[in-house]
Amino acid sequence: MTAAKYNTREHKNQRRHWARIIAKGEGYCAEPICLMEERWIEPGTPWHVCHDPTGTHYIGPGHQRCNVSERNNRINERKTKSSRSW
Repeated sequence: MTAAKYNTREHKNQRRHWARIIAKGEGYCAEPICLMEERWIEPGTPWHVCHDPTGTHYIGPGHQRCNVSERNNRINERKTKSSRSW
C-alpha cells in the first residue's frame, strides 16, 4: 500500500521535476550514503524521490537501493530506541 504522502501534488511535482533531470543524464543520488559505485543515476534505472530523516522535506532523487536502505536504517533505529525505553 502506498503512503498518502506519495499521492500529494507536491510529491508528484517533485517526481516530475527529477524525472526530467534524470532522463537527461544529470541526476545524482541525494542520499547521505550512496550504495552504488557512483552517485550518478543512469536514465531508465529505478529511482525514488528521497526525504530527509524526518520524512518531511525532499532532498532530491536517489537510487532505489539507497533510498530503501536509508528507510530500513531509520526503521531499525526507531525500533532499537523504543526497545531501550523500558
